[in-house]
Amino acid sequence: YSDANVDINAKLAFTSQTFLGWEDAFQGRFSQKWQALSSDKNWAKPVLTELMNWGRACWSNRCTHLFGERKDQYHLRRHRLHLQVKIWYESPRTQVLVINRTNFPDRASILHRNNEGIARWLDQQHADRDSMRNRASQTTGQLTMDRFMGTIASRREQNLNFQGSLQEARRANLPVTNETTTASDGDHSH
Repeated sequence: YSDANVDINAKLAFTSQTFLGWEDAFQGRFSQKWQALSSDKNWAKPVLTELMNWGRACWSNRCTHLFGERKDQYHLRRHRLHLQVKIWYESPRTQVLVINRTNFPDRASILHRNNEGIARWLDQQHADRDSMRNRASQTTGQLTMDRFMGTIASRREQNLNFQGSLQEARRANLPVTNETTTASDGDHSH
């Protein structure tokens, strides 16, 4: 009841409906307290509008509380994507499973993309890495470059280390200090 944006009559109607049961309301049986929200005989439409607005406000409040303001969400996602790109470029070859990193585009060209562009690049790297891991686990009787990446146990350990680093990046928070960068964020829609 602490929300000052909600009318007292709406709060009373909500309490009454809670006492009667919301399943009844969803089947069209409303508490009579809802009528106090409108002097119109067709009171159901404004009541349903009020309920939808209230529900939307609750959901927005929940999302803001959990994830921060929308602009902060964009910057948080961007920060996390940049950390993941850094991991792909700086982790040991035995973790990344890329034989020749010179095939990677210039890191700055990746970081200048918008968030979706960076995410697509990361998805492609994951797909290529999964393909490499599958090839390394197949036994064809031939020695391949994959076999020179260590034993099965060491490859498993390297994979766990790499996946752990990526998980940390995906859960990272925005830095507390104000970071300034001369690089474009690649997305001018925010």
